[in-house]
Amino acid sequence: MDGSCDLTGCTGRVLLGWCPSTERLGRKVCEQHWRRHKDEQDSFDLFEAFGFRRAAGVPKQVTKKSIARCVCGGELTPGRKFCTVCAAVRERQRKKQYYHEEKNRRAQPTVEEDALPCEQCGGARLPGHSYCGKCAERRNKMTRRQAQSRYWKKQHIYQGPD
Repeated sequence: MDGSCDLTGCTGRVLLGWCPSTERLGRKVCEQHWRRHKDEQDSFDLFEAFGFRRAAGVPKQVTKKSIARCVCGGELTPGRKFCTVCAAVRERQRKKQYYHEEKNRRAQPTVEEDALPCEQCGGARLPGHSYCGKCAERRNKMTRRQAQSRYWKKQHIYQGPD
């Protein structure tokens, strides 16, 4: 007589012989498989493992799958922390909070930076511009030829005969 479990692939030592009331011959079962058969949370069943019929009064063990639940009781999708309803509520709250923070941030007075000096008159000018508004308007009225001729005259002043 072999001292190992009758389940295929199991080499555990025999703990007891198991014979259901519907069968004439029993089987040898190791301690591990017997505990798994008795555990209500485990889906292992000796009736199915050996192919035995169940008696009318012996119910089949049904294991309940634990479903991940949200705090509100809703079902979670895999890899998520909140259910779809709670996620939508949290998203609305986040957007609402962001809106109010931005509104309050814009309402605060802005600190004016020191204005840069105009290249022609030395007055205040806008960032990204070389001249103040008044000087820029005056320069736009002057043609390029006039501006160049004024520059040329300043650089090459006639000094007379040597």
